Amino acid sequence: MGFWKTLCAALAVAVLLGSAPAEARFGKRSKPNTSDSKDSDDKDDGRKEHRATPVGRRASDAPVRSSVRSSGIGVGWFDVLFISGPSSYHRRARAEVPRGARAPRPAPLVHLNVQGDSFGDTGGALDLFMALDGQRWGMDARVSGIALNADDGSDDTDRLTLLDAHLTLSPWSTERGRFRLEAGIASAHAPDAIFVGPSLAASLEACIGPSPFDVEARIQVVPFPHRQVDMQAGLALHLGALNLRGGWRTLYLNDGGHLDGVVHADLFSGPYLGLGLSF
Repeated sequence: MGFWKTLCAALAVAVLLGSAPAEARFGKRSKPNTSDSKDSDDKDDGRKEHRATPVGRRASDAPVRSSVRSSGIGVGWFDVLFISGPSSYHRRARAEVPRGARAPRPAPLVHLNVQGDSFGDTGGALDLFMALDGQRWGMDARVSGIALNADDGSDDTDRLTLLDAHLTLSPWSTERGRFRLEAGIASAHAPDAIFVGPSLAASLEACIGPSPFDVEARIQVVPFPHRQVDMQAGLALHLGALNLRGGWRTLYLNDGGHLDGVVHADLFSGPYLGLGLSF
């Protein structure tokens, strides 16, 4: 229960910050504002140098204000569910089992997926991920390349790259679905900084009755040195080993003020479509 309470608190903070004015993007240094500099000089004749704060350590006098960019789409209740690599449970679930016999357990499965995300006028992302599921243990690796319109009014493009690798444990694994707990390491490659920290995740896949559809959900949280909450939820249509996926993704990033003493954060939200293979 503590994990879910922490998650809800993180989501609440992300939504509240989403209405604040933006100065710079996650992991990108703030550009000095000439008018602000002039006002500061009028108030104080002594000039102070604003030095950057090393990654992993936050200055004690760092400004409290936060700069957040949002795609303009709020976080809905459906965003509490998140996507994971689809699997071929339906083939196994529909297999005929003799009366009185136990349904066979899923054999090791390999998932290969590509996914495209749209964040409206803000930009978009392309995701690649693969997973290996045994009866209880497995692994999951993902890379997300994000291209965003520059936040300074120019025609430039800001690029972010998110990487993570997890070991997975499946407390529930049957022919009808799977629930995973994940732990590993994640990195965020921003325009002016690289963050590396621990990563926790949980994911769920479950068949919808006798239909070829799955409900799939995943959440990932990186608590430090930066803050990252990555949430996806949707449906998958299984056509043999091929699956088509669609749903909604919400991504929150916060550099914790490690770059220049000012907290910069981004909130992206939008639909996604994906294509995968499970065998």
